[in-house]
Amino acid sequence: MVMQQVLEQLAFETHGQGFTRLDPHLNQWLAASGIDTGVLHLTCLHTSCSLTINENADPRVLKDLAAWMDAIVPQDGAGPKGANGQRRRYLHDDEGNDDMPAHIRTALTTQAMSLSVSGGRLLLGTWQALYLWEHRAMPHRRRIACHLIGDIKTTTKTVANTSTNLIPEAWTEDGGVDTEVDLLIDRLHDIADDPP
Repeated sequence: MVMQQVLEQLAFETHGQGFTRLDPHLNQWLAASGIDTGVLHLTCLHTSCSLTINENADPRVLKDLAAWMDAIVPQDGAGPKGANGQRRRYLHDDEGNDDMPAHIRTALTTQAMSLSVSGGRLLLGTWQALYLWEHRAMPHRRRIACHLIGDIKTTTKTVANTSTNLIPEAWTEDGGVDTEVDLLIDRLHDIADDPP
């Protein structure tokens, strides 16, 4: 087996806050890499979006996740409670009310993960999908660093051992006359000698 590694950055467009499915695009990229079995390490190169693996069939799961995150980290620009018991504005709000909440949401989730690759595809469960979770209100172009390490696909032919005859001395036993068995053995030798 031949080990190979690929390091590339892929860009994805988001439509504002929400989920962008990545696994179909990554599977296309994996297929083009020629690597059959290995590990893909992903790093989201931003501080206001993250990666997540979750349900791929029922869209209500993603809606519930977003609602949960909105309840935990509201994007109204008001941060934690101050000494007076009132919520105060975030100190970091240079880019709007969703600026600091997006950073907190990223801190609560993950920006990096490693996934197995099998058969040139991500090894995910039946109901799993990989998403880029955009935490900002506006659309963004997001970059994901993809570091793939694994074995290259091989397309070698498997041929039976032809170093010995299947029927020893068959040709000499029948007086040197080519029989169907002799022709079959000759053909097997020809196949074994053909390059893949």
